Amino acid sequence: MKNLIQKTIDRAMNSGADACDVIISNGDSMNFSAQDAKLEKFKVAKTSVLGIRVIKNKKIGLSYSESFDEDAINFAVKSSLENADYSDVNEFESIQVKNASDFVKKSTDKDMSSTEEKIEFALKLESEIRKRDPRITAVPYNGLSVAESQSYYMNSLGTYTEEGESYLSGYTSALLKEGDITSMHYSSMQERSLAKMDLNKCIEETLEHAVNWMNAKPVATGKYDVVFDTEVLSEILGAFSSCFSAKEAIEKTNPWENKLNQTVADARFTMIDSPLYADAFFKQHVDSEGVLKKDLTLIDNGVLKSFFHNTATANYYKTTTTGHAARGAKSALGVSGSNWLIKPGTSSRDEVTDGTYLEVVDVMGIGPGSDSVSGEFSFGASGYLCKNGKRIQPVKGITIAGNFNKLLTGIKCMGRDLQHNHSRGMFAPLIKFSELSVAGK
Repeated sequence: MKNLIQKTIDRAMNSGADACDVIISNGDSMNFSAQDAKLEKFKVAKTSVLGIRVIKNKKIGLSYSESFDEDAINFAVKSSLENADYSDVNEFESIQVKNASDFVKKSTDKDMSSTEEKIEFALKLESEIRKRDPRITAVPYNGLSVAESQSYYMNSLGTYTEEGESYLSGYTSALLKEGDITSMHYSSMQERSLAKMDLNKCIEETLEHAVNWMNAKPVATGKYDVVFDTEVLSEILGAFSSCFSAKEAIEKTNPWENKLNQTVADARFTMIDSPLYADAFFKQHVDSEGVLKKDLTLIDNGVLKSFFHNTATANYYKTTTTGHAARGAKSALGVSGSNWLIKPGTSSRDEVTDGTYLEVVDVMGIGPGSDSVSGEFSFGASGYLCKNGKRIQPVKGITIAGNFNKLLTGIKCMGRDLQHNHSRGMFAPLIKFSELSVAGK
């Protein structure tokens, strides 16, 4: 791959490019889906894409090829240079990362189970959950996915990086029906090997909520303190991640574009982007420009300290890249975060769960219901009405509305123990948010 990329860069430079970099993304996947004790779907896919970025007379040209033969590469190089000719001048985007040595991190945790064992796991996941409750009428989503990926980067300054990943993800669901009442929940899991996949834990979590919500009802409309499950909290932060994007600040679509070094959250709230966090499932070592990654404090004791930067946004703001360049083989240069860590507070679990509050464990429509510019959000939710840490009523059919900015400044209590979401990319303590608007009965 390194030789292929080097030859591609040489062609571009010899054809008139002032600078060039190339990304190759390779992926292999297998997907198994089981329904009614039979293998419903077995899909194998392989993708390979080479993406070229050239800079010529301060203009950017992009092109890609899904074929790696000489004619296809030559055509892609020619297309990237032609695209540069018709682009506008870009004063800020450049290729400037020059590492002293190559960075290579290959996947070392490849699963060794057979295809037959994977099929058996998917079938067992579906059959086992059906056995647990006679009211289960369907398992709408059930399956296992296996993915292996490699990414390669090289630029005309000689920087070369290579990273690989290999993992499995499983999921199941349960649709319960009793009379006219129905209820459903979905859970997932992710591991490096089939042997580590906890089938029972995934089934138990699915059934816990699906069974409880058979008797759920809306709470009365009003203001409620809310504790979001870590999975839900990660979805909310993801919906408003543009607040941390320097690229969107330049494009005037980041509502916090003028709030650097200003208070945006409760003084107890510190949030870090941690690409190499010890307990994270995915470690991100290098960004899409070849920059080695490191921790970045986004919010420090309530104060916004940094945006995600690539070299282009850093040039615009006359600062340095934070190592958050994001670019696919088919896409233009952007920015992106990695693992998110919210530092723990000082309160015990009993203190966080004191009094009456809503525990929210499932949401619907959080993307369409969120306006990243105004900060307003509104989404359907299910969970539990709780009192002093005990669930006293299962809840569904409610809508939670609020504003992201007020959410972060309206923190009532922060726990001192970290929890994580299913993908182990979000780590946060229990946080009780004050008086969100809930539309119920």
